[in-house]
Amino acid sequence: MKLPAAFLLSAFLAAASLHGGDTEILVALKSKGAEITETKGVATAVSFKDCSKLTPEDYAQAGKLAHVTQLGFGTGFNDAGLKALGAPAGVETLGTNGMDVSDEGVRALAAWKGLKSIAFFHPGKRLTGTGLAALAALPHFEKLTVAGSLAFADDGMAAVATITQLKGFRTWHSGVTTEGVKKLATLKNLTSIYVGQRLSYTPPVTLSDDVLPVLAELPILEDITLGEARLTLSALSQLKNLTHLKRLTLDNIDLSESDVAALKQQLPKTDVRWTPPSEQGKKRIGALFK
Repeated sequence: MKLPAAFLLSAFLAAASLHGGDTEILVALKSKGAEITETKGVATAVSFKDCSKLTPEDYAQAGKLAHVTQLGFGTGFNDAGLKALGAPAGVETLGTNGMDVSDEGVRALAAWKGLKSIAFFHPGKRLTGTGLAALAALPHFEKLTVAGSLAFADDGMAAVATITQLKGFRTWHSGVTTEGVKKLATLKNLTSIYVGQRLSYTPPVTLSDDVLPVLAELPILEDITLGEARLTLSALSQLKNLTHLKRLTLDNIDLSESDVAALKQQLPKTDVRWTPPSEQGKKRIGALFK
């Protein structure tokens, strides 16, 4: 049955009202693979797992969406795409998985004045992290994740250390060494940190006893997660200095049950959660800490 033109126009205008006038853009982006999340009938989040079909015009349109606060991009997202987005004032959260944005390209994010949180998963080799220093200029920026890239190493951590307004930082399966983690001593506003091991069977390591003194000097930490390492009770005991610490998650940490019990006694106001390493994890930890 063919619907009357007046009905179709009425339906389109109703949808346009719900989407804040962005309906045409959203329809076009959905045809390119966009996944759209709505809140009370308004599109607030747009993401693409595969960006290979996107043109500069598509990116430009995505950057114009009036009510979108979250953007996500997958493989195929690169410097040209980031540049074409412009500087969407309303976007607070950016997430990527498998992007190929360079250090030079990521500096463009300094113009996104509303940004509060970024998560880069499996970024390409052109992102060493040095460009992240530009994010220090963002007035509301608080949370950063960089994970799954050996190219992100100690130089990148030095750049992260300049973003002193950060409240949350996470990194794992990177090229970072303990010296890189020590650079985070400047981040006195951190309330949450996640440090995981590099994805390797050979040293150097990212996480070891050597980084615990640095964490113990971050005065307002509330939540710490440590992953895939061999740590000692004496090193972990230094976290007693953190009077605000609410949660300590020891994920795949080579530590005896008796030491875990002793640690819980030393941190009576902290929820200590421990997961011992799997057999495969033990092999990798053993190789890293040989």
